[in-house]
Amino acid sequence: MSQTSQPPRQLRRKAQHAVTRYLNALAEVHPEAKGKAHVVTRPDNRIIVNIPLPPRVSERMRLFDRMAEVGTKLLLETDQYIILSGR
Repeated sequence: MSQTSQPPRQLRRKAQHAVTRYLNALAEVHPEAKGKAHVVTRPDNRIIVNIPLPPRVSERMRLFDRMAEVGTKLLLETDQYIILSGR
């Protein structure tokens, strides 16, 4: 039987790379979040990125739409599930 799981260190490195790419895209879309993002990895390996949200509803909608695109692309490329959350 072949083993398909990756060693924990490789998973962490893969997840960190995906989060870095996500945060870089976030900084382009919402520069105010730079340096204020709080990243949490849940026990189910979902990664939550908490940021202060823009005050205007239209800005928040644009932000969530764009970051959903980025998150979907990263999920397909890296198998890392990243969720944007506001505080």
